[in-house]
Amino acid sequence: MRNPAGPLVPRLLRSLLWVALWELLPVAGQASEAAERPAPPQAPVQHFDSDPLACKPESIRASYKAHLLPYADQSPEVLAKLRRVQDDLTLASLKRCVQKGLLTRPQASVLFRELGLTLPGTVIPVAGKGVPGAAQPSAAPSTPAATPP
Repeated sequence: MRNPAGPLVPRLLRSLLWVALWELLPVAGQASEAAERPAPPQAPVQHFDSDPLACKPESIRASYKAHLLPYADQSPEVLAKLRRVQDDLTLASLKRCVQKGLLTRPQASVLFRELGLTLPGTVIPVAGKGVPGAAQPSAAPSTPAATPP
């Protein structure tokens, strides 16, 4: 007499073997390799520590004028963004120099105006394009200005 459970046992064992193998194999979408890898270390935040030489008005003027020279071949849009970053960094340097007593507040104000710095968040207009929201000059002929007596 044949055992009716005979063919069922090998089929059951084969199914269990497939399930066990399936659980051991990595499946796409699961975090297998990434979970084992440690997170990269955080980069340390470094602040420029102003010194007496860096806080001299002449040094600030010279570096402000020279910093964008290597990027002169970039588009006006890129230069405007770089200028925004440069203004933010220069303004932060001026504040730090004043806080450390290496530059007086009046000196910092003079440099702010001389360099044409803008406050953080101010949109720097792209060269060749008008300031957003500003009235554009009209093409109407102008009349000669009166000369003062």
